[in-house]
Amino acid sequence: MLWLSLVVAIALVAFWAGREATVTPSDPLIESRPVAYEIIEGTVGRSFRFTARAEWLLSPVGRNSGVGTVTSVGITGVADVEPGEVLYSIDLRPVVAAEGPIPMFRALAARSEGPDVAQVQSLLDTLGFYDGTTDGVYGPAMQRSVKAWQESLGVEADGVVRRGDVVFFPELPSRLILSEDIEVGAPLMGGERAVLALSAAPKFTVTLGLDQRDLVPLAADATVEHSEGIWTAKVASATETPFGELELELTGLNGEQLCRDECELVPVGDVSLYETEIVVTPPQTGPVVPIAAIVTDPAGRSFVTELDGETREVVVLAAASGLAVVSGVEAGDVLILPFGGSS
Repeated sequence: MLWLSLVVAIALVAFWAGREATVTPSDPLIESRPVAYEIIEGTVGRSFRFTARAEWLLSPVGRNSGVGTVTSVGITGVADVEPGEVLYSIDLRPVVAAEGPIPMFRALAARSEGPDVAQVQSLLDTLGFYDGTTDGVYGPAMQRSVKAWQESLGVEADGVVRRGDVVFFPELPSRLILSEDIEVGAPLMGGERAVLALSAAPKFTVTLGLDQRDLVPLAADATVEHSEGIWTAKVASATETPFGELELELTGLNGEQLCRDECELVPVGDVSLYETEIVVTPPQTGPVVPIAAIVTDPAGRSFVTELDGETREVVVLAAASGLAVVSGVEAGDVLILPFGGSS
C-alpha cells in the first residue's frame, strides 16, 4: 500500500494583521489582498512506502543420472556442499558430489579415458584415495583408488564408477539444495533436475503500478524493515514488466548485498514481504517557505518578495507538498505571498 510520508517540522504564522484601517473598501469577489508569512526553521522531505519482495534465486546445476528409488537424502535444506559429500542415495547406493564441467554421462571402468575420468581422479585425489597423475586414463592405480573409495561408501568394491554414482558441479564448495524431485520414495528415471544452486544473496524488488512508476527516481535511498531492525538500501535498477509496470531492484547503498551478514533472516524457497520506505526528497532543514511565495524568472533564478516590496534571490534546497526549504532568507523574515492581486 502506498502512502505519503511528509516530514515538515514547521508552524505557519497566521495572516498578517497590520492592515491600514483607512483603506477604501473594495469588492472581495473582485480583489484580494496579499498574505504575509513569517519564515521559521523547519524540515521538508518526502518518501513513499511500498512492499518489497525478497526471494533467493535457484538455478539448476546438477542432474540425476541414476535410475531407481530415492532411499535417503544426504543434505536437507540449504547446505554448503564439499567434494565427496553424499547428496542422496538410489536403491541404497550413494550419489556423490564432485567438481567438473562435464556431466556424468557413462560408466567408468579400467581402460576408460577422457576428461570425465580426470574429474573422478581429481575427486579421489581431494578425498585422499589417489596420488597418481590426473591424466584422464583409468589405469591400475585409479582402479585401486576407486575400490578403496567404494569401500568407504559401503558399496561393492568392483572398481566401476556407475553413471549415477556422481553428480558433477561447475564449482565446489557451493550452497546447494535438492530439488523437489529428490525425496525419499521418489522414483527416478534419469535426467531429473536433482540439485539447485542458491544465489549469493536474495533479490529484493519493488513493483510500481502504472500510476506509480513516475514517483521514484533511480538511485533513491530506501530502508527495508525486517524482524530484527532495518536494512539501508538504494534503488539500483528499473525494469519494465510485460504489463507496463516498473520493477525496481534494491541493493545495499554501495551495491553490496542488501541484507549484508543477516541474509539468513530471509527464508529460502518462499517469497518474503518487507515494508519499505523509498526517499523521493531527502529531508532538508532550513528556512521553510510556501512554494507559492517563490517566483522564477526566465533565467531560472528564484525570488521571494519581502514585506517592504523588495525581492530577494533564494535557492530551493528541497520541496514537497507545497513547501520548500530555501537558502537566501532567514527565520523571522516576513514575505508576501501573492495570493490574488494586491490592494
